[in-house]
Amino acid sequence: MKVAKTLILVVMICLFAGPALAEEKVALVIGKNLKVGMPMKEVIALLGIPDKFVVNRGTEPLTDSVVIEYPMHGVVIYTLNKVTTVEQIEVLPDFKGAFAEGIAIGAKFNDLIDKYGTPKSLHAQMARYPDQGMYFQLEKDKLISARVFQKNSKIMDLQLINR
Repeated sequence: MKVAKTLILVVMICLFAGPALAEEKVALVIGKNLKVGMPMKEVIALLGIPDKFVVNRGTEPLTDSVVIEYPMHGVVIYTLNKVTTVEQIEVLPDFKGAFAEGIAIGAKFNDLIDKYGTPKSLHAQMARYPDQGMYFQLEKDKLISARVFQKNSKIMDLQLINR
């Protein structure tokens, strides 16, 4: 009888504590524990089951992409059709983590220059660092979002952003 009560207590704790633990946010660091090129199974282990995913058609089947949304974490992950690694990470305005160099959403443009150097170009409020695969969206000289791409990615967003 005592074992049954203990078992019921453990099950009840798991049922009530489980959702709270599942909603706990992981301290994300782009370029360290979340990076382009990492296997999708590691992304799912880190971020959990995605809230939503969508397939975007490319110019040919090999450029079709899968968009995997994690709004709770403030990121969207992109992978190419038939590829099991991350091609692109979109960092949303509500992202609470940071980049490996210490930059976070809300950082000033001068902070980007201090950490990454002068951008290759600055156009339409986007600081472009194509050699690192990083593109930072600015508003009033503050970082509001970013995109990080796998080197030589065939993903459509990279082709569009580099036009």
